[in-house]
Amino acid sequence: MIIDVIIFLAVLSLLIFFHELGHFTAAKAFGIYVKRFSIGMPPRLFGVQLGETDYCVGIPFGGFVMMAGQEDVPLSDEEREREYGRVPEERWFKNKPVWQRMCVLLAGPTMNLILAVLLYGFIGLVGSQVPEWEVEARVGQIEPGSPVEDAPLYRVEEGETPAEDREPDAFGWRIGDRILAINGREAENMTDLAIAAILGGESREQRILLERPYSDKEPERFLSLVAPRVLDDTGHARFGVEPFETPIIREVIPDSAAEAAGFKAGDIIYALDGEQVTLSGFIAHIEAVEEESTVTVELQRDGEMMVLAAQPRTIGRLQGVWLEANDPANDPASVLFVSPEMQEETKLRPRDVIVEVDGAPTTLKELRKIQEASPGISLEFNVHRPGVLFGLLEPASTFTTSATPQPVRAIGVALKPQMVLQRVPVAQIVPHAFYQSYLAVERTLLTIAGLVRGTVSPKDLGGPVMIFDVTTKAAEAGFGWLVKITAFISVNLFILNLLPLPVLDGGQVVTNAVEAIRGKPLNEKILERMQQVGIVMLLMLMLFVTYNDIMRLVQNWLPW
Repeated sequence: MIIDVIIFLAVLSLLIFFHELGHFTAAKAFGIYVKRFSIGMPPRLFGVQLGETDYCVGIPFGGFVMMAGQEDVPLSDEEREREYGRVPEERWFKNKPVWQRMCVLLAGPTMNLILAVLLYGFIGLVGSQVPEWEVEARVGQIEPGSPVEDAPLYRVEEGETPAEDREPDAFGWRIGDRILAINGREAENMTDLAIAAILGGESREQRILLERPYSDKEPERFLSLVAPRVLDDTGHARFGVEPFETPIIREVIPDSAAEAAGFKAGDIIYALDGEQVTLSGFIAHIEAVEEESTVTVELQRDGEMMVLAAQPRTIGRLQGVWLEANDPANDPASVLFVSPEMQEETKLRPRDVIVEVDGAPTTLKELRKIQEASPGISLEFNVHRPGVLFGLLEPASTFTTSATPQPVRAIGVALKPQMVLQRVPVAQIVPHAFYQSYLAVERTLLTIAGLVRGTVSPKDLGGPVMIFDVTTKAAEAGFGWLVKITAFISVNLFILNLLPLPVLDGGQVVTNAVEAIRGKPLNEKILERMQQVGIVMLLMLMLFVTYNDIMRLVQNWLPW
């Protein structure tokens, strides 16, 4: 938890530092008096006075540049005289030409955009290990009843525009199809497909260009016309497609069917019983085969293809309960996710910790062994439930419940997804960094447009708690993910600060533009009122997104 807080504060400080550095640098360039450059909010914790400016650190949340004649919060005449009475009037922000003031205001958001470009360029240059679906858009498992399951497909030659007023040449997407373009734009990865569905909403039919590979002939291209749908209670439109994950054997369980059949760690699985298969599809297929059946697995080992046959064995598995632990060999199992059916049956919830099984203390590793050895046998669990919001909403408690591991088949392998090194050639770093930043700007603007149109729910907005959650999860996924999410948040701050709301940089740019058009400043009383309205609006927005954060936490912790 301490590491998570440090990561969050480091990300926040970096974003704020660059933003305020923009204001500061521009102000100094135009000769504006800068009294304080602070990373963090008052009180001042430590710092150094260099020349006329105090460079300091406050409470690590927020930051500001304190200039003569530029006030986010209105000052009284006495306060203004006390702070800046000795400063020559020509060095006050409000007395500078309008174009210089607008440059100072725009410099902060611009630095956030520059930071994003630098971060995207940095991670592209050094490279990072990412799942394969981050570098290609390839269809994985298809959800039953999803819109793509029977979507019409029109065969198309490369460079040809298909006639859509004819009968479709085929129906339905397949596992392994490659998504080449979405609405005329090249698809880089599966994230593009998900974003197109969420931002487009249910009512918008999308044009998806697919390439279907074959083992015995040249691949074919199809145009798919399909509109996403809301498939669950999240309220988000989806196509119902999982990313393709090539299954790799991480571990072969001793004395298992896989060991007897000759499977080895590092084997790359391509097909199961003659059908192309993904990681999740492999598990689902094996679990569902008939008892005493034999499966054939096509795999690659040390660059050579081979086919192995194994007879899955029956084991027990707690269906609908996903468990985790920092150290599976020594820590008890914590509930990561539980299906609605299992939640109703067992009363388990995310964050519950299973401390005992049948009266004996257990770790996650031991619990997995027990459930595998107990198909169809009821197990009794002693569960510790942490308090909700430090016990204010619900105190910590313990309770006993029971569940029966369901008989499923398994061959005795632990799988992992295939990871690839994503690195951009040096000659392409600059266009890559700018293009990724452009995509982030576009997606942020489309999200705002979605809020206006109603295709994106205001409940999806988040505040500091969501940022904390996103950054810590990104850090857990790897350094590359953390850098990318920091760049994306920086782009969000760039857009947010340009919104024409009083107090925000964009709002002040608008008032300065009005002054330039009128040829004289706005009335100070009007400006004060606008600032006060802006502060109220900003506080309301912060309260709303914080309320969303709290409700997300409560919904994850409580059953209602």
